[in-house]
Amino acid sequence: MSFWNNTKKTVAKAGSGLRGVGGASGSALSASDPEFNEQEQRFRNLERRAMRLLQETKDYRGSISGMTTAQRALATNLTAFLLDVQRPQDYQAAYRQATTHIDQTSQPQFDEVYVKTVLEPMAQYCGFLPEFNKAIKKRKGLHDDLDKARRVLAKEQAKAAEDPMAVERAEMDVQYAESAYNTLNSALIREIPKLINSR
Repeated sequence: MSFWNNTKKTVAKAGSGLRGVGGASGSALSASDPEFNEQEQRFRNLERRAMRLLQETKDYRGSISGMTTAQRALATNLTAFLLDVQRPQDYQAAYRQATTHIDQTSQPQFDEVYVKTVLEPMAQYCGFLPEFNKAIKKRKGLHDDLDKARRVLAKEQAKAAEDPMAVERAEMDVQYAESAYNTLNSALIREIPKLINSR
């Protein structure tokens, strides 16, 4: 999933040097970009389903292991239970041998294949989800930064006669904030469908 490497670089760089702009709340973030909102909703649905599936793959592995261990224990206990009342029968020995083979040979072979073909790929895929969450959170922070930069610019423009250079600096901050926000926003809109389609 190398496609995400470029987006991680974008996330790391976006907004790293924004002068004098801190977080602010109360922005109209959710209504400002319907295209992103749609992709975020798709990501949230994927995240919920993927994490549930990952847990189910782990539970299934544990269930198989537990079942084969229980089968072997049952065969051992059954033989011990009947030993004092009758001679061991061939079918009892065959059952015990079969459960021992399943527990000691078949189950470990199955487990090795299952981990390699199901559990590890699923865990690797789910491992990308926190990176996307981090990027989405950073996008909100950049949006808040942009809102604050615009408010600062409006204040500086209202008193432009006092310090024309302050207006110029505030305009540069707005341009930088817009660039950082738009870069990450576009990357997420582009990369979320790739993540969804790479299943």
